[in-house]
Amino acid sequence: MPPGPDPLRARAAARRLEALRALSADAEDDVLASLVVTGEPAAQRVLDDWLDHVADGLRALGETADELRAVLAPFVRDEPAAHTHRADVDDPLARGAGR
Repeated sequence: MPPGPDPLRARAAARRLEALRALSADAEDDVLASLVVTGEPAAQRVLDDWLDHVADGLRALGETADELRAVLAPFVRDEPAAHTHRADVDDPLARGAGR
């Protein structure tokens, strides 16, 4: 059996997945709150369907992030606070975050 991912990278990925889940939940709330009444039944139906699809996609994204975090959980280890900054700097995900 392979040893698994590096614990520091697993922890960094788990943190980003948690942030993604929170962001997708907030975005879902925002999408559902943006529902407007058009006054036209056909247009309203299209708009409602579209917003439902977007909300469903955001919900699925959050659920997938939770599932991936659960997969990574056995490989995540706590690191002393002094090493936290180094893990963030050495994390390739952090380097790509500014794109």
